[in-house]
Amino acid sequence: MVAGATADPVKDYLKQIGKVPLLNAEMEVELAKRIEAGLFSDEKLAKGGKISTKILEELEWIAEDGRRAKNHLLEANLRLVVSLAKRYTGRGMLFLDLIQEGNLGLIRAVEKFDYTKGYKFSTYATWWIRQAITRAMADQART
Repeated sequence: MVAGATADPVKDYLKQIGKVPLLNAEMEVELAKRIEAGLFSDEKLAKGGKISTKILEELEWIAEDGRRAKNHLLEANLRLVVSLAKRYTGRGMLFLDLIQEGNLGLIRAVEKFDYTKGYKFSTYATWWIRQAITRAMADQART
């Protein structure tokens, strides 16, 4: 066992995600803008063509910054997944499985979030997380 780890994986997970600070609305928008810029840079890099070394380095840096912003937004909202997954316990799926499915919904929400509409990210993400969890429960019930 790793130093500081307990026998309960849920407890360890909750302890880890509790260390990440929550975001306010302005930080969410800032991260969303960085993600968008990163995706744009990835697109430009994928097209290729004649690009100077300086611009190529800048595009790579912006793309990497976008990936870091995406990870930050994901990590800061893992507690939202846990709080929503708790509502679905006792319905045939393990709690960790519910969290895992909810995390897939959170990833989808981060990828599709449009900050220009003016909604808070958590409001938008809640729908995707619930969607992923309920779909997984329905899929498991069929098997």
